[in-house]
Amino acid sequence: MARLVAVGDNTLDVYLDQLLDYPGGNALNVAVFAARLGATSAYLGCVGSDEHGQRLLACLAEEGVAAGHCRTLPGPNGWACVDRIDGERVFLGSDPGVCRQLRLSAEDLAYLATFPLAHSSLYSGLEQQLEAVRNASGCLSFDFSDNWEEFDWQALIAHVDIAFFSAAALNREQALALAQAMRARGPTIVVLTRGAEGAIAVDAQGVHEQASLPCTLVDSMGAGDGFVAAFLLAWQDGHGLPECLAQGAGYAAQVCGWPGGFGHGRAITAARARQLKQALNAQG
Repeated sequence: MARLVAVGDNTLDVYLDQLLDYPGGNALNVAVFAARLGATSAYLGCVGSDEHGQRLLACLAEEGVAAGHCRTLPGPNGWACVDRIDGERVFLGSDPGVCRQLRLSAEDLAYLATFPLAHSSLYSGLEQQLEAVRNASGCLSFDFSDNWEEFDWQALIAHVDIAFFSAAALNREQALALAQAMRARGPTIVVLTRGAEGAIAVDAQGVHEQASLPCTLVDSMGAGDGFVAAFLLAWQDGHGLPECLAQGAGYAAQVCGWPGGFGHGRAITAARARQLKQALNAQG
């Protein structure tokens, strides 16, 4: 059975137009999707001491994701306010709360070493600890999202074995050039997801491409994370990149068929919505 531990970010995705929130965040989503796909899955990250952080832990327990090494830290849990336009997510603003305060102990690293694959993301605040995560697990997957240039990505990619980038704004030639350039910096595999245009992956054997698959679009939130989870599990099972890409695309299409990243929607109060709108206004 495949085994995966996701380390880093979590959030509550708040749909202000619907007065609903959903658990989310790249690392947390990947852990949940891996569990749904039958893997032994764990999540290690920081949640807030408020009701929202405790709700995330309850969702992980319900989904069968091990979370015994998570930290509950004093302070609020992170959140991201979003809107939807034609089923596509549009981020309005966010606050990480305590999410990026994870400081890995020797015990945590020993725990990571019990998994053959770790996954993390650009928004996890692990810049100074990524090498330790990679050394502990032996293999690191990392999601660079679509705004990787705003971070010290050169230092991060040096520790990554499987790198994912979101590149819906690039044409095929640009995406291929980016994938090849990033693979030259160290990763064994580089994958670029391109939304409706499918995905491109590059490894030692060359270039592999995958078309997007038909879906009933309810909400695209979490689709990329679903792609990552399914791809990684197929890779752990020994499949070649064409099958890994096909598994990723197939599961991403499924994720588009439900609301939020992986469901568990909950109504928020009008007071909570006002509080978050005030926070967004304060951010400018």
